[in-house]
Amino acid sequence: MSGILANLQIGILIATFSSGLTAQIPPQARASIDRILGGQGAYIPDSKVYKIVFPRSEATIVYDYQTLSPNLGLNSWVALKSGIHNEAILVGQLLLLDDEVDPVLSTALQAKLDVSGLAPSSAFDGPHLQTLDVTATGGFQDLAASFRKCLDAIQQVRRARAGGRPNTTAPDVPIESSIDPAPLDAVLAMKGVVIGGVYRAAIGAHALLRGEDLGGEMGMTTWASVAGTNDHAIAHGEFIAGTEDLQRVLKALRVKKISVTSIRNHTLGEQPQFVFVHFRGEGTALDLARAVRYALDTQVEESQASP
Repeated sequence: MSGILANLQIGILIATFSSGLTAQIPPQARASIDRILGGQGAYIPDSKVYKIVFPRSEATIVYDYQTLSPNLGLNSWVALKSGIHNEAILVGQLLLLDDEVDPVLSTALQAKLDVSGLAPSSAFDGPHLQTLDVTATGGFQDLAASFRKCLDAIQQVRRARAGGRPNTTAPDVPIESSIDPAPLDAVLAMKGVVIGGVYRAAIGAHALLRGEDLGGEMGMTTWASVAGTNDHAIAHGEFIAGTEDLQRVLKALRVKKISVTSIRNHTLGEQPQFVFVHFRGEGTALDLARAVRYALDTQVEESQASP
């Protein structure tokens, strides 16, 4: 308990010190943020934070005759404040329906927002919900414009659906699996294993947790499984990414039209810090293997190119 209290006190001191260094958000900047985002924000003087909430009416539907209050957290939001090393810092969360995740994630990456988390957020009967967390630094207007692009991407999906219910994104996989491993081994440069016709390959990594080594057999693994047939297959798996290469992995997967289904931690306090990106895709087994290889190459080549 004493450790928790000590950490809390340190956090309060850091927050107080940082708040003292940051400037108030000028009224003209707040007006620009409202204009760009199309909302009315609230300024919290004590924290020097300007926050706008965007209720998602689609997310409140339980049944055709019943809705929930947006006050249950069924909304998207963005918060901005003046920075110490940048004009502004943005932190936001987008509440998404299943069929909005891929296009909004791609839009966020293209808009130079850092994506830091993706997780299910459904606690009630009704549409499946996901929360996508984003951060960025820059100018107030540029950050607001980047977040606006994500909101616009949501509306584009909903307009395309013409008010209908969200599409489910679950792939249609053949019941029987018979994957030929040899072509996938060649593309992935790995030796996969086939059990029950399903192919699986993995690469382990190492991290230290409380000074103790964790390896691939303890969950520090990038892996992919391919099921179905050679001509009609689904792949799913996880990429293990560090904080410095997470955005590259996400971009590489989306370039190859691979869906990202979650971004989360498996452990806390490990060194280096790892994030796990769960993915899935549908296509020929060979095309799916090539997509995974592309993401692996992007991750490794960029990391080796860094000083």
